[in-house]
Amino acid sequence: MALERLAWCEISKGTIKNNLKEIQGFIGPKVGIMAVVKANAYGHGAFEISKLALEAGAKMLGVSSFVEAKQLREAGIKDPIVILGFTPAENYLDMVRHNITVTIRSLDVARSLSTAARRENKISKVWVKVDTGMHRLGLNPGEVLYFIKKIQNLPNLLIDGIFTHFAQADSSDLSFTKEQISSFNKLLADLEKEGINIPWRSAANSAATFKIRESHFDLVRIGIAMYGIKPNKSFDYGVDIQPVLTFKTEITQILELSRGESVGYGREFVAQKPALVASLAVGYGDGFRRAPKNWGEVLIRGQRVPLVGRVSMDQAAADITDLTGDIRRGEEVVLIGKSGNELISAEDVAEKLGTISYEVVTAISARVPRIYI
Repeated sequence: MALERLAWCEISKGTIKNNLKEIQGFIGPKVGIMAVVKANAYGHGAFEISKLALEAGAKMLGVSSFVEAKQLREAGIKDPIVILGFTPAENYLDMVRHNITVTIRSLDVARSLSTAARRENKISKVWVKVDTGMHRLGLNPGEVLYFIKKIQNLPNLLIDGIFTHFAQADSSDLSFTKEQISSFNKLLADLEKEGINIPWRSAANSAATFKIRESHFDLVRIGIAMYGIKPNKSFDYGVDIQPVLTFKTEITQILELSRGESVGYGREFVAQKPALVASLAVGYGDGFRRAPKNWGEVLIRGQRVPLVGRVSMDQAAADITDLTGDIRRGEEVVLIGKSGNELISAEDVAEKLGTISYEVVTAISARVPRIYI
């Protein structure tokens, strides 16, 4: 198959389905899974991943914005989609028309949705977000009961879910997370006393799903775990979850350098002895970081080789002087994934770059083809 670029990602369909099977087995049949596919499914391709997740039993999809939800609807996804982030008022009519569930925290927003739903003769589903300590988006727990009482009788509006988000669930210290759960539980008890029963109650992200069973409620929101990536390198899911994505490129040219010759912009690498340098068809335009730190190394034929010189927008270079074997143009280069017995994980890359694995995979450019195998 001809590729648009010689840098590409291979996405394992079987692995993502198995990851979700493992997660469902862990949480049990009474708890549903929301597959979080925001940010182009964490760089894995939102439409294809959404289809696979729903085929594997996910109850619904979670996105961050109306644009992401609309793209999935236009691509043919008909299952429930919940916008977990903020949505501006001008999108409300379109959200009703596309049957998209909206997170709300304002009476004005609720009234606008109700009006739009009446106009379209539809029921608009909404979720209410509770801020139990993240302090990003959501209602203070003390405001929620009053808010829900105000909106529950609005015509053509259905409160379908209520949720909160943890600030520190991937930490070894879970005391604050448990405080958040306690706050959420108290609110749910207050709602029940008033006869208010909301179909979906959700708190757990990927980390909390595996570390705190009491955070499961009716639905867990699975993002990074679905893709087989850890929140941090030391995190242990305790079940057989594997990475879904491999990031690759290939050698486009091999150069023989004499002592004193350099590679790339700024002449940052100057050969101290005769060297063989391979040009790679990947650069920061593909999400292969240039600075302040880069990947540091890549894999060729199961061997680790160092990057040299500055990473360019479309190209990089590696010193293959010490590689064994007959290395030629077209040789596969692994940026994330396995080669022979060696592995570079998204967590390894994050450690080198001084960031988190989430950023590594979501930063892979849209111009990099995703191949589903």
